[in-house]
Amino acid sequence: MKKITIALLALALPLSLTGCGEEDGIAVLRSILQKKTSREILAFEYGDYGGDGRYEAFAFVGEEDGYEGCMGELWFVNAAGAQMLEASETGYWQIVRTVTFGGREFVWVEEYYATGGLVNLWSVRDGKPCRESISGVGGALEKLDENNLLLYHSTLDAMSCMIDGIGTDMGRTEKPYWFFWDGDCFREYGGMPMTENEIRKIDGAAEILENFPEGCELRDIFYRGACGIININYIIFEGELDIGCFYKTLLLNDGGVSVVAEGDGYYMYALACDIMVQPELPIIFN
Repeated sequence: MKKITIALLALALPLSLTGCGEEDGIAVLRSILQKKTSREILAFEYGDYGGDGRYEAFAFVGEEDGYEGCMGELWFVNAAGAQMLEASETGYWQIVRTVTFGGREFVWVEEYYATGGLVNLWSVRDGKPCRESISGVGGALEKLDENNLLLYHSTLDAMSCMIDGIGTDMGRTEKPYWFFWDGDCFREYGGMPMTENEIRKIDGAAEILENFPEGCELRDIFYRGACGIININYIIFEGELDIGCFYKTLLLNDGGVSVVAEGDGYYMYALACDIMVQPELPIIFN
């Protein structure tokens, strides 16, 4: 009985990954996954994602689609076992990657469709996989610095027109929205509505407004707080029933402002209302 107990303890040590080297730890977790699925392992990201000294893996299994993407399932694996997190056999997936914010490592997968993609970001909290709050909000995650990022929103908003008596939005655009890591979760820089009179109080803003296209009509102006972004939406009447939608994005810095982007479409005050933080207007607008 004593020999059996010792043998069982020896088997248990690799499963806890205690004292294992990285190669041994990866081999143990891969073997756990392979007992759950017979599909090919296309990606296997291994690390201490919970920051607690215990190692886990996120893996993607399935088939390559021949276009630098793949179809299949995302799995989470630790010493306790393996569980499937997401599956898709219709859209195609970008292979699993990792990204850090605030010194914490996250696993990033993105599912693509004919008209865009959606980022899903995973972490480990209390030993369990956690789908972060920005998942499914937008695509093409772009890290700006250790705490700030962009997600891109694909939508039909370049033009509003009447077709057979029905109001229709047309023209696909893709625009960034601004998010940040607050040390515990991801939040969006929500837009605070401004007036034209308020924005004119910023150095350089009057000159920018005077250079808008002739005949345009200003609509929304959103100030997004700590990231310094101001979005201005405007429209141009392009026909009796056709309205073109456009925007300019300004960056506020050192008390002045400059144009950093412009294009078709219009900005909403937030892409993810449930996680947005709406700022107060700073004193320079008063």
